[in-house]
Amino acid sequence: MELACGHDAPPYDLPVCEHIRTAAEEVDFSIHYTGRGLEHRRICALCRQDAEQGWPVASGRICEDCSDTSYGSVVGSVGRPEVIDASRPVPGAGPLVPFPAEAGTVVDLAPTEQGLLLLAADGRILLWDPETGSCAEKARSTVTVRADAKPWCGHKETLRLHASRNGRFAAVAVDFGGTGEVLELEAGTVTMELRHDNYHSDTVPYSLLFTVHGGRDVVVHRTRWNRIAATDPATGEPVALMPREEEETEAAWTHCFYGALHLSPAGTRIASDGWMWHPVGQPVTWDLARWFAEGEAAWTGETPAVDFVRLPPVAYHWNRPMVWLDEDRFVLGGLGEDDEAMVPGARVFDVTRSVDLGRLYSGPDETATFGGPEGRFFAADGLLFSAGGPGLEIWEPTSGARIGSVPGFHPTHHDPVRNELVQLTEEGIRRRPATGTPSPDRTG
Repeated sequence: MELACGHDAPPYDLPVCEHIRTAAEEVDFSIHYTGRGLEHRRICALCRQDAEQGWPVASGRICEDCSDTSYGSVVGSVGRPEVIDASRPVPGAGPLVPFPAEAGTVVDLAPTEQGLLLLAADGRILLWDPETGSCAEKARSTVTVRADAKPWCGHKETLRLHASRNGRFAAVAVDFGGTGEVLELEAGTVTMELRHDNYHSDTVPYSLLFTVHGGRDVVVHRTRWNRIAATDPATGEPVALMPREEEETEAAWTHCFYGALHLSPAGTRIASDGWMWHPVGQPVTWDLARWFAEGEAAWTGETPAVDFVRLPPVAYHWNRPMVWLDEDRFVLGGLGEDDEAMVPGARVFDVTRSVDLGRLYSGPDETATFGGPEGRFFAADGLLFSAGGPGLEIWEPTSGARIGSVPGFHPTHHDPVRNELVQLTEEGIRRRPATGTPSPDRTG
């Protein structure tokens, strides 16, 4: 390939516009998506104006040496990747099911095998059956958000409800805050106070989820900004710990500000959305089963036995959409390498396989990349669901094609017990099966 820079060398990284290539000093740039597949390039401010008008912009590939010296900082993006549309009629969402009057204001919900748990604004935890309308108070939480808390980047302290699948335990925690508690719902009592060092806790949701190990419930939660523990919620006894502070090494996992936790469908792997200094968003995953089996010993060395995997970082960008498709494949929302130039899309990684492309990329195998998905991510039926923009969109995660949509439906929760997507509103809930099956009548 003949390079625009004229050097006899392999092409490197993205194409650049002619002004960047010929500039005597570094030029700040925008990422320009041409609308042809995932094609994108670096363009200067003048060329961005042309691109925004739909006018042609000349660009070319350059070598690695020229790439290192030709451009400065990213200042934004223009255009969007092409969206492959193979839409077919799919079932819509059901009607609004109002909350019972006694629930009052509902701030969050959590699905269980016994029904839906509702968290009322006054701290009551209610067990609700939307089919029969029955509603019973199970416990009352004392966790609250701080009246004087200042939002970080628009993220306010928010109460969140978590629950074990069997409905025995619930947890109330403050996202972007530092407090929480675990409750045993049959007795209505608090079994664990959740606390950590509160170091930059306003930057991430509270790290917390329930799973099962050896036939018993386990709550996985943050104990320090860079430490996660697994605990028996009935007794407070540890199930598995990351090594203690005095055993800290230079290993990457010790430098993570752990955020929202995501469990794989069968519970064998876990992922965290968080960040590392300088700061960069740094999603990570590890083998949960191996950690439970080996405890602290599994974290020894630079490459822990828990298969700690760092996914591609993004400068100044975290708290992003992400979800497990299965036990091996994990999906990250957004395309780009800097928060100034992120565009809607999805990146699918097989965390059990790695590739090494030198300076261009080294990490888990990226098996698919496609534009379009935005908002919250969910996965079921072998498909990716995104809940942003005009409503629910359904994606085939291998080809990246959009195969259906439900305008106006913005699910907030996935109910794996009933295989439903659930939208929490001020008045009640709307539901839809978590499937991409075409409508029987082909009319949507």
